[in-house]
Amino acid sequence: MLASKLSHIICVIGLITGVNGKLDKPLIKPSIPPLDAALFKNLKTTQWTKSQWEWGWIPDRCRDVANAHKLNPYDIEVFNVQYTDCADIWIMCRHHEAEVSQDQMADIFGRLPVRMRDYVRLSIAFPGRGSRSAYTYSDLGDNIYFGDIQNHPTLWAHEIGHTLDINAVTKGQDFSASPRWIAAYNQDQAISDDYAQTNQAENFAQETVIALFDKVVPGGIGTVEPNWNAIFHQYATAQDALGDNIIPGGRCRNRFPNAGIVCMGPAAPCGKKRNAVAPFNVTLSDEVSEIPVIAGRDRKTPHSVVGAWTPSQ
Repeated sequence: MLASKLSHIICVIGLITGVNGKLDKPLIKPSIPPLDAALFKNLKTTQWTKSQWEWGWIPDRCRDVANAHKLNPYDIEVFNVQYTDCADIWIMCRHHEAEVSQDQMADIFGRLPVRMRDYVRLSIAFPGRGSRSAYTYSDLGDNIYFGDIQNHPTLWAHEIGHTLDINAVTKGQDFSASPRWIAAYNQDQAISDDYAQTNQAENFAQETVIALFDKVVPGGIGTVEPNWNAIFHQYATAQDALGDNIIPGGRCRNRFPNAGIVCMGPAAPCGKKRNAVAPFNVTLSDEVSEIPVIAGRDRKTPHSVVGAWTPSQ
């Protein structure tokens, strides 16, 4: 009985360390090369149309993160993107000095499988001023990008991976903290790259990218990584858990309720009107089911994505 209890304690300690702390598995050898070019080639764009918001109105998250990064909300362009595989629009925000254009944002986002896009509420692009990075508010699917992100689907897929981790498998609980994920990790000999070593949440997000690559690129991850079996249980478990969320084709089926609409400030036309009301609504259609939001949860992942195959510069 004592041995059994001791074994259980060691197991729990190991689980906690693996979830919250730096992971100690060695990096896969040889290292995984950049994956963006092959992903971009094999993720086909979805037809889309775009419409601009009336200047002055902005989603509250876009305003808040602009202020947090000492950027002027008045400099934010807000637009809807309507893809042919969903009746509902996606809202995007772009600072006018961002290196990525509105059309480039719409194009690269539309290349991702629609059921991955389902778990994104807002895509927000800010100037990187020489660097490329991202972070996400993973409980609500708000992704914030910096720099020239237009040719880097790995960056987009990684951030969505955080939201899938929390919302697509265990419904409000981190799949990356589950016994199933930890068991898969423990079966493997290595980890995909140094950023995945940060913790299990980052590891799962990186393995989401590999799982996507393995599904959409002919020949899979083995075409670029001869030692793929050293991380097989991790990306195969991600594939099994995420199912058709990472498979192109089909139509949308889930969406977060859209962000609130606010006025940019007193200098905007809406700011000069008492009790101004936005001239449009962003309610969801009957085609999609609303992803339940856990009250009070609004976690932010670290502001960085680096690694051998998720370039940061």
